[in-house]
Amino acid sequence: MSTEAFEAAVDHAMLYEVGGHWEVTPEVEAGLVETKAQRRAVGYVDDPLDRGGETKFGIAKNANPDVDIYNLTWEEAKGIYFHRYWQAGHCGELPPRVAVLHFDGCVNHGIGRANKFLQRALGLNDDGAVGPQTLGAANEADPIETCLAICDQREKFYRAIVANKPNQSRFLKGWLRRIDEMREFTCNPEQEF
Repeated sequence: MSTEAFEAAVDHAMLYEVGGHWEVTPEVEAGLVETKAQRRAVGYVDDPLDRGGETKFGIAKNANPDVDIYNLTWEEAKGIYFHRYWQAGHCGELPPRVAVLHFDGCVNHGIGRANKFLQRALGLNDDGAVGPQTLGAANEADPIETCLAICDQREKFYRAIVANKPNQSRFLKGWLRRIDEMREFTCNPEQEF
């Protein structure tokens, strides 16, 4: 897949990681967080109930302990997304619509868990390591069916989080909205990627 595909996938992910107001401006590019408006524009949060910890552009400190989240710029965030999520998740080797959804899963759940969702959707052993077998199966399978099955896996996972940790229920509505919208976006046969 091309650089443009990555750009489209990361831009779409920002609708959830930052919010529907996502827009790249000079302040956003610089990653400014001095004012409430700037923090909102880059999705900067440090909510003690959020298991990701300090987060900006969707880059969570708990998953990226080596990153200075507070001073992170948009260009640095895109570099992290490309190397640590897109490439590490083998997104560029998947059918385009599956790649967009899998990238979103890598960002939201971590690569290992997203890989397991992909493997389960394909009816494979879910060892969490994407290799030739997973990639071959993904490229032979119907991409819309694969996307539907991945979304089902992700929804089940979100519901299990809340069942096990009720204090996370405040996030469930947003998580489920994300899955519903990703299901609609990636499973629409008229949507081109």
